[in-house]
Amino acid sequence: MLRLDVGLPRSMWTVWLSCLLPTIALANLMVGAISLMFLTSSEFGVIGVFLLLPLLILDVFIALMLLHHYRDASWLDGRVLVRRLVFARRRYDLAAAQVSAESVQPVWTNWRGGVLPRLVVQVPGRAPAKLWLRDPARRGALLPSAQLAALARAIDPDLRHPIAGKLWQLASDPLPGII
Repeated sequence: MLRLDVGLPRSMWTVWLSCLLPTIALANLMVGAISLMFLTSSEFGVIGVFLLLPLLILDVFIALMLLHHYRDASWLDGRVLVRRLVFARRRYDLAAAQVSAESVQPVWTNWRGGVLPRLVVQVPGRAPAKLWLRDPARRGALLPSAQLAALARAIDPDLRHPIAGKLWQLASDPLPGII
């Protein structure tokens, strides 16, 4: 299986899971203890609720953000694209799927450089799989040439499919006309 370099790098996951989550847990513990003191008081109970509400919203936002980035991982298993879901993996046979490309402005990232190319794999009866060719989580970095070539060969080994041809061309010359 070939892991595609999409989504957050391992170093960022390490920072999030080893630094961010313990800090958030400590903040939850401290604010929770303070709001519990207010909640047990008869005259300041409302303040305790108002202290807990922003913390709850922040926790839900961080959980959604982690979930969003967790689901970005993808692999190639021969001619099958494997996408990670929360509790399962979804498989898309690239030989039988309808493969297209689109240019989209990324959401939920710090990328502000405009639109980026994305591969769209559609299998009837399923939600489409969308795979960044330039990853916003990696500052718009293009997938490595070996991975682009593997994607092209997985879509069509003969490179007759227009998307496979473009991917192969991009893999062989990632800076067309510059060098």
